[in-house]
Amino acid sequence: MIPLTSALSTANAGARPGTSPWMASLYGGIASALIAAASGLLLGTNMPVLYILAFLLIGAGPVLGYQLAAGKLGQDWKTLLGGIIGFILPILSPLILWPLLVWAFNRSFGLGKLWLGSLLGFILGVAGFFALGLMIGQDPAWVGMGWAVLWSLWGGAAAAFMASSVNE
Repeated sequence: MIPLTSALSTANAGARPGTSPWMASLYGGIASALIAAASGLLLGTNMPVLYILAFLLIGAGPVLGYQLAAGKLGQDWKTLLGGIIGFILPILSPLILWPLLVWAFNRSFGLGKLWLGSLLGFILGVAGFFALGLMIGQDPAWVGMGWAVLWSLWGGAAAAFMASSVNE
């Protein structure tokens, strides 16, 4: 009988597996979509305070997605705060403020990758918004779902680039 042994490589001993950008993208997209859907539903309630609060929370979606994928949910409140504050202006936020403030509150992320992921996600989100509108047509009910699709695609791309840019 041949004894079965296992050979362990010492090259990766003690190394932690990295955070999967795919899982971060999935979690970030779902979190951003749920928050965006809530903000879309709150728009019709005629209570601007609730709508504005829900809109600000969209910025926390990619951060929550990254933290869920990395297994660090709730351990870094500064990054969540940077994501929420960075989403204060409707159009400039995903393009300029969000990546800058997330990076400023947590320097372990690369600013260039955060900005690139946010820009690419916004472009994908706008394309998804208009593609959905093109497919559904003149029924105005698509706008709320398009709003959720826009921020879902942005949140997924931003979370994926966030996971790939971490320097621990």
